[in-house]
Amino acid sequence: MSTDTTLIEKREELKRRLAAGEYKTLIDIFLDRVDRLLRKITRQSGTLPTWIITIILSLSLILAGVVIIYLSGDRALLIKLTRASAGFGTLTITSGAFISIGSAVVMNQYVRRIFVFWHDEILDRTESMTSLLDFEDWLQKTCNWRLHLLVIIIAVIILTPNAIFMVNTQFGVSAGYGLISSISILSMFTYAFVYSFLMVILLSARLRQYDLKLFVADPSSSELISRLSRELSWGIYMVAVYGIIGLISIGLIFGSIDPYVVVVQLLFAWLPTIILFTLIQTSLSNIIRRAKWKTLNEIQAKVEKLQAVENFEDKETMDAINRLMDYHDRVKATRNSALDLNTTLHFINSLLLPLLAFLLANLDLVLKLFARQP
Repeated sequence: MSTDTTLIEKREELKRRLAAGEYKTLIDIFLDRVDRLLRKITRQSGTLPTWIITIILSLSLILAGVVIIYLSGDRALLIKLTRASAGFGTLTITSGAFISIGSAVVMNQYVRRIFVFWHDEILDRTESMTSLLDFEDWLQKTCNWRLHLLVIIIAVIILTPNAIFMVNTQFGVSAGYGLISSISILSMFTYAFVYSFLMVILLSARLRQYDLKLFVADPSSSELISRLSRELSWGIYMVAVYGIIGLISIGLIFGSIDPYVVVVQLLFAWLPTIILFTLIQTSLSNIIRRAKWKTLNEIQAKVEKLQAVENFEDKETMDAINRLMDYHDRVKATRNSALDLNTTLHFINSLLLPLLAFLLANLDLVLKLFARQP
């Protein structure tokens, strides 16, 4: 695919806008506002590190949540949480604030890392205007803070009541406005994480349509394919770790759990990981096959041009055709995917980690299952 002036200008435009920081997510905007507020309170001139903002925000929300629950009359809930699962209830709820806020921030940092990776590596290797426009559309959806906020609000309204019902059922308390407010606020950060993760899934799915400049003789061995696989796979490990934390936390809070919660836990831990891994590998496979067919078609066109002369008695013509056919066969025989042993092992590990966490969080149930009956 020929490179024209319009394509080059579009590449430079996207690179300029990414370098200038024109694309900001909802989490970016929120952290900027919190940073300004904290600097105004502390009279600091320099920008605060993201991890400090995250810790301060988490501690503030924990304190606010406890105060709201106490003032609302939900004192019975605080007492039961301190006694839950041998005293781990309060620790788990406290860490839940750090997990909810921290996961949203970390996922946002991962999205920012994708921005940088595309700026430094992918844009200059993109060979079609359609691919550039598609990536620009993805940037706009990812940084559409109004859409992001709307999705969060809808998710809180629809999904948060289920979490409140689980807490009510387990601890035998009636949800007051303190409990509802605290869970809803933390859920907003959780759903902010989910929206960012969905944007990563969307990019992985759209990637199959991209035209990238790869190593002509063996596209699957291109460094760019390896880098793409590695960068996008970071999302798999992030979701796996998030699933591990969720499995352990729920096990510590609820202790003995019913089959419904077990199914939800495993789906929560495994399904997103499997979906993202499948999308990444199938998209990379499509890119590789498209690059292969581009090379094969060029070789076939050269062979047909030589055959059109119909001078088959000429030794040089036949040698040229044979060399082209040998090259054609070698290119055709190359791999059609980026999947290798290391990639497969990493994926299996990402599935085993949540399972191990589930077993550790419910160790008493596992021991009872395998205990010998008298």
